[in-house]
Amino acid sequence: MKTEPVPGRRRRVVIYCRISDDREGRRYGVRRQDRDCRKLAEELGVDVVAVLVENDISAYSGKPRPKYDRMLTMLRNGEADGVLALTSRRLQRRYREAFDFLDLVEEKDLLVATVKGGTYDLTTADGRREARRKAVDDQHEAEEIAERVRDAKKDNLREGTYRGGPRPFGYESDGITPRSLKCPQCPAASEFSIERTDDEDAPVKAICAECGTDAQIAEGSEAWHLGRAVDAIIAGDSLRAICRDWAANGVRTVARRKRLDDGTRTEPVAREWQPTELRRTLVRPRNAGLIDHHDEIVGKAAWPPLITEDKWRAVKSILEQPERRTTTGNARKWVGSGIYRCGALVVRYADTDGREYVHTGRYTDDEEAWPLYATAEESGGVQRTAQELEEAFGKLKALKVEPVPEGRRGCRDTMRCSTSGTGAGRKHLIAYRCRSSVHVTRTAELLDRYIEDVAVERLSRPDAVTLFAPAPDKGEPTEHLATRANTLRAKLDQYAADYDDDLITRKQMIDGTARTRARLAEIEAEMTRRATAPVLARLPLGTPEIGEAWKGYSLERKRAIIDALMVVTVLPSRRGRPKGFKPGTGQVYFDPSAVRIEWKPQV
Repeated sequence: MKTEPVPGRRRRVVIYCRISDDREGRRYGVRRQDRDCRKLAEELGVDVVAVLVENDISAYSGKPRPKYDRMLTMLRNGEADGVLALTSRRLQRRYREAFDFLDLVEEKDLLVATVKGGTYDLTTADGRREARRKAVDDQHEAEEIAERVRDAKKDNLREGTYRGGPRPFGYESDGITPRSLKCPQCPAASEFSIERTDDEDAPVKAICAECGTDAQIAEGSEAWHLGRAVDAIIAGDSLRAICRDWAANGVRTVARRKRLDDGTRTEPVAREWQPTELRRTLVRPRNAGLIDHHDEIVGKAAWPPLITEDKWRAVKSILEQPERRTTTGNARKWVGSGIYRCGALVVRYADTDGREYVHTGRYTDDEEAWPLYATAEESGGVQRTAQELEEAFGKLKALKVEPVPEGRRGCRDTMRCSTSGTGAGRKHLIAYRCRSSVHVTRTAELLDRYIEDVAVERLSRPDAVTLFAPAPDKGEPTEHLATRANTLRAKLDQYAADYDDDLITRKQMIDGTARTRARLAEIEAEMTRRATAPVLARLPLGTPEIGEAWKGYSLERKRAIIDALMVVTVLPSRRGRPKGFKPGTGQVYFDPSAVRIEWKPQV
């Protein structure tokens, strides 16, 4: 192709500029394209009617290109007679898209000229062949680049090296140096090297370049805050509590450039953390110095870990539990929601037809031990559970409830908080209610205060350390478990390599892989169990300080402690008000005897 002035009338052209990758958002590439294309327009004697710019958008990915579509619309509608671009690769990277464009050029007799390649000539067979061949070559080049990138990433995966991308929180922009480090021996604060070692427990270390001492995580740094967050989750804190703490301490996300609708990017902006992105950050394998591929751990990485592998597995196990939610509307606001249990035993039911059923005093013989009921007229007749009655006769209504006897199980549901006392001139109170029915109702503030006081008093007794502190782990050291886990992962890779080299059969590979994965799962489960230290072990047990410390604990941590410490069963209270109570005076009453507390055995 050769650039030549177009004879005849002056054409109206569109300048199309595009660059695939501009993570810095500086637009230098498209600015150069615009400048060169305007110079070409002067040489060709054409009028520029529009400049369409798409910054940081790939033509090969198949994603929408709004400005390219706008260009096609202008050409079809006669708003422009031609297109100028730096090269044909700026216009298209897929040959099918290019063929459609060339058909439009031929149909409308459009001018297409590039700074690097000259003017398109579609008036001859050779010209059309050359244009289509160029389109195929452009796609081939894009595919070749994609293959090289994939191969490079495979090499990084195999060697455990950093695969590139935005700076990960807790690490420097090189992806391997923790942010930030300090030397315990000398004042060095910036010169550190990352080195591989022969130590299986610590294959990668950060070394001070000044004195050769092992570096440490600097207090207050991103890596330090991440480690503290992991400990907090294991201790029972919530993601929201950590986000609030980080916001108060000025810990922000890594600054990112936000892509705007026109393809440009803003200046780097750091934000306050949200629970969802904090969860993603805490469960990523890189924190433990592990590298993953398609959600599977494939080996050790070439950067130092910020936390131990067993801690990472513990926090991953906790945060990936299905019941953990971060929706604002469902956030817990009271200590006992979902923890306190209803202690009502329904002794008389009625169905929708008015038939009544009474508790016979007997229970099923299985592990569930459900209460058994019979009709009021035939108490010695057929006995069925409440579930069986509802299946046969429809929804039941509880007519009378009593406290469930000790050692027996009545209602199995937990309590939730809702508003009570609604109505004209009446104060709205938050009360605990049984989730399944109106079996038990209790003022939330009074019940929580009582339970918290009982918990603090019990944990401050001198024998609390003996009863609640966990016994040391016996058996194989955790460091040995981590080494065994790494050995098994390497063995999994070896099975695949041996099969590729025809050293073993497909059945041998499948059987060997299954056995190795099962052993690896057992080791990983044991590491998770050890790292998930009981929340009570992190408290000042057996000391008066527990009372003062309790005031500073988050709601989520209080809930975790109470759930680990006791089973709280709320019983139906006695009818009537206590002696001396005067309604309308602002008095409230609370009956501790209507709350049953069972201390959980500590393993």
